[in-house]
Amino acid sequence: MAMGLSGGSGASEHTQMDALAYSSRMLNWAPLGKLLLVILILVANVMTGSVITALAVLAIGLAMMAYSTNMKVPFMLGVAIGEAVLILIVACGIISINGDTSQPCIWSADFLWLNLYMTADSFNQAWLVMIRAVAGITVMIAFATSTPIPHLAQALRQIRVPDEICEIVVLIYRYAFLLLERMDTMWSAANSRLGFSGFKRSMKTIASIAVGIFTSSMNLADKAQVSLECRGYRGYFPIWNRPQKAGVAWIAVAVVVFVLLFVLGKHTEGVIDFSHIVFGV
Repeated sequence: MAMGLSGGSGASEHTQMDALAYSSRMLNWAPLGKLLLVILILVANVMTGSVITALAVLAIGLAMMAYSTNMKVPFMLGVAIGEAVLILIVACGIISINGDTSQPCIWSADFLWLNLYMTADSFNQAWLVMIRAVAGITVMIAFATSTPIPHLAQALRQIRVPDEICEIVVLIYRYAFLLLERMDTMWSAANSRLGFSGFKRSMKTIASIAVGIFTSSMNLADKAQVSLECRGYRGYFPIWNRPQKAGVAWIAVAVVVFVLLFVLGKHTEGVIDFSHIVFGV
């Protein structure tokens, strides 16, 4: 999955994320409409066992990302995506070697006390889970990089979500980036003092940074509260350009996309057999 990572310019991750969202071509789309569309796409993605549907969702997600931000994502978000994909590879590898021993084996081995047993079904299931997960990630990234959090919080009020919850969402979003900036500062300081020279020292440094972030979070929260009050914060963030409201057209589009993906999945289950492609069985 080729994506451009915007970073290295000295701007904070918060600034990069906001700039990306406010410059998105999908910015003027109704936030609730986009959210409904994404939810129904993700539901259709897991309701059938078709790889074709998962590939269709992946194509939709990549198309939305390309149209929204030309595949650009902030550096830290790109790192998080890379870590998620790595975890997925490991998890799907475990799924593939934990097949049902009552089924024919296509590959087996013994490693330490483990009996690795791969079947055609377990191999196909691993690939299905992998493609589903990557497809879901692309769709969610397309939504996240095109919807500013204040717009989403304002849109949630349209469905009668309490104001307190909406403002907490915005505050958590802002506060999380403050902690990320603090962690980046501590990480750079430790690196300049050779805190990562060697595995043992690296583990101690990472533990110290984690403890430092935890202990300084309350102090940072107090400073953030003072800053908000100095800027006239009275319990809500005003929005001058309010996002569009989701109408009947958005509901119709989301439902049509869901039905098409669901029907496609029901008629294409088992069309692609990865075990046959790879092992010829």
